[in-house]
Amino acid sequence: MNRTIRLTAVALAATLSLVGCSMGDDSTPNSSEQDKDNSSAAAEGEPVEDLSVGFVAVNLNSPSINGIKDQFVEAAEEKGWTVEVFDGQGDQAATNNAASDLISRGVDVIVNNSSPNAQMTGVMKEAEAADIPFVSIYGGFVEGVDAEIGTNEFINSALMTAEMVNRLEGKGRIVKLNWTVLQALRDRDAGFKAVVSENPDIEVVREIEVKVPGQVEDSYDQLTNILQSDKDIDAVWLGWDELAPSAVRAIQEAGLEDKVFAVGFDGNSFAWDLIREGSPYVMEPANPFPLMGAKAVETIETIVGGGTLPSKVVYMKPCLINETTVPAEGEEPDWENCAFFPGDI
Repeated sequence: MNRTIRLTAVALAATLSLVGCSMGDDSTPNSSEQDKDNSSAAAEGEPVEDLSVGFVAVNLNSPSINGIKDQFVEAAEEKGWTVEVFDGQGDQAATNNAASDLISRGVDVIVNNSSPNAQMTGVMKEAEAADIPFVSIYGGFVEGVDAEIGTNEFINSALMTAEMVNRLEGKGRIVKLNWTVLQALRDRDAGFKAVVSENPDIEVVREIEVKVPGQVEDSYDQLTNILQSDKDIDAVWLGWDELAPSAVRAIQEAGLEDKVFAVGFDGNSFAWDLIREGSPYVMEPANPFPLMGAKAVETIETIVGGGTLPSKVVYMKPCLINETTVPAEGEEPDWENCAFFPGDI
């Protein structure tokens, strides 16, 4: 059944009072505060059954992206929906082509998992012409997106970078590793630069654009080369925590485990293991991936079932994970009640 119910309300234009930036470009509509998700004010739609969903992801090799997919499929299938998943394996053009094919075959909804929405505007136009909602998770809001679910990565990065600077007492030499292809990683990059620009005694020795695929090996090789030749590095900033094990290995092999610490983002269990073990990887904001797929399903049901959203951007609250708050092995944070700011611990 092809759904023709679409969002028609014009979203209010605003900026976040804390940082004046958000997950997408300057056209991002107003959203709720970071410390609570903004779906509570939505007018719920009618329950929706027998929905077909085309779900495209740019790279399911990423643990975070794959985790979102798993939770989405589980929540959708519990409602009796069918989900067809496509993995672009790092190829954005292939991802876009797959989405276009799903639209031509008449799915009821298109879901983009973590591809930059700015690179999928053609797909959005096709979806709009076919009256098919386009929902994204970590794609960054642009015109044409019916709903974007995620966390505010500018805020996440500003907080994490500021905490790194605070631990260095405002003075130190750091290395940054990132892959600025995905919107969330670009937002983190912008937050990093905003904080560092206000701290003149922080020297960014090297900014590394990691190769993907092959990110684990490449990050290890590049960081090893730097740390073996420069023993005066104080901290390492990682754009996402998949790089944490290789960074810890490089730091330890350079004999700098008592001097250099690393911070990152996302919230994967292997990163929590490193924090729990007292490794040089000390801190990250953990995004609620176990809840995010289900939130996307809930948001789709609101749209397709004739309800309304208070904003086209649905922000969810992360949890700060450090040596004090890291959950026990095999457990999850208390997503509802966890601390986000260090002072709340």
